[in-house]
Amino acid sequence: MDYCITYFSTAVESTTEHDIMDIVEFSRIKNARLGVTGVLLYVKGNIVQVLEGEQPLVEELYNSIRKDPRHTDVRTVISQPISQRLFSHWYMGYETVTTQQYEEVEGIISTDNQDNKSFDPNQPVILRMLQRFFELTHRP
Repeated sequence: MDYCITYFSTAVESTTEHDIMDIVEFSRIKNARLGVTGVLLYVKGNIVQVLEGEQPLVEELYNSIRKDPRHTDVRTVISQPISQRLFSHWYMGYETVTTQQYEEVEGIISTDNQDNKSFDPNQPVILRMLQRFFELTHRP
């Protein structure tokens, strides 16, 4: 069974968009090698990241992230086994989210998602939000 860790953190003031892109590119390579999937959202200096994979690998990766000096106030939101990966197509999906986009995503959570076949009311809200966000912003 796979495992998921989702966390929030705050980027240090000196972190630039270029720094974030470097992290994303490095993570894509490392995660592909480890078989870890997930997404990272960057919202006005705040980071939301989901990591999915084998529990020991995800926990080891998360422990190294917590020690990374490029961000502070790392807060674990979810740390639990999962029955399926929500972001299995991304070794590290990435999006910079504006305040307006974030508010739109918040609105999606409160709408009736009964017609969405991938909607699982038992999944944590943050995972449903992130999954729906990526579905809407990455349509072919």
